[in-house]
Amino acid sequence: MNKPHTSSPIEDVISLVEHLDLVQERWARNIAAGLNRFLSGETDDVAAALDLKVPRGKRRWRRAWDGAARDIAIREIAVKFFPALKPSQQAEALAAALRRYATSAWRTDRQKQECPYRASDIRAALWLILTRVDHPLSAERIRKILVMR
Repeated sequence: MNKPHTSSPIEDVISLVEHLDLVQERWARNIAAGLNRFLSGETDDVAAALDLKVPRGKRRWRRAWDGAARDIAIREIAVKFFPALKPSQQAEALAAALRRYATSAWRTDRQKQECPYRASDIRAALWLILTRVDHPLSAERIRKILVMR
């Protein structure tokens, strides 16, 4: 019986570059160029090739990504679960809900790879926030996130 051909990780990267070269968007060309720097041996560091290295004093890209995802979730929760409240009231209510969840169910939920709640449950939203940044936020921080739309 013939084994199916499996490609090596480097062959997969080469295939990805070839595919990205066909995509017209600028972002695709930028990623392809970065990966080509890696493949050509210009650098052995994929993060450097893709300009993912962070200068001293700047936020790491992954942390910035998580923070942005957290902020989007906070804004969506405020609209979905506290629509009649003003932003400062939404912030107070959400901060209280985060504190309660963080000191109760989150202790076991944090180990789960997938959210254990339905999307309609506020705990699903709280789970998402805490998976991005593993601590409850103050009402003041939440208010700033809500007003900086």
